[in-house]
Amino acid sequence: MPAVRFPPAFAEGVRRFDTGAFFEAHEAFEALLDSVEGDTRWDLLVALVQVAVGYHKATSGHPGAARMLALGREKLAAFPAIAWGVDVAALRTRTAEDLAALAAGTFMERMALDPPRLVMKKGAP
Repeated sequence: MPAVRFPPAFAEGVRRFDTGAFFEAHEAFEALLDSVEGDTRWDLLVALVQVAVGYHKATSGHPGAARMLALGREKLAAFPAIAWGVDVAALRTRTAEDLAALAAGTFMERMALDPPRLVMKKGAP
């Protein structure tokens, strides 16, 4: 039996996230929800939507950035280090660091020097 994967359009969401187009990444991930309804890929997509929205709000100066990042990070806690190729452990670490940077007022400097990326690796839950 072949390994369960995300639909091919998932790569577009990753690309958008990695280029800093967080709003567009959230839309791309959200568009995939119906295609994975009923399994835990749905839960990971919801977490990625929340993380992308958090980064969009943070980089756009909208309120609620820390809340959305924290909600997404909380959902990521349910997954192993690598889930469907997503390095969830790296994203959990990154969101924790960025939440601290938001609280310290150093978030934008951090983003300019080292923007977040979705690290993709081989492996499944």
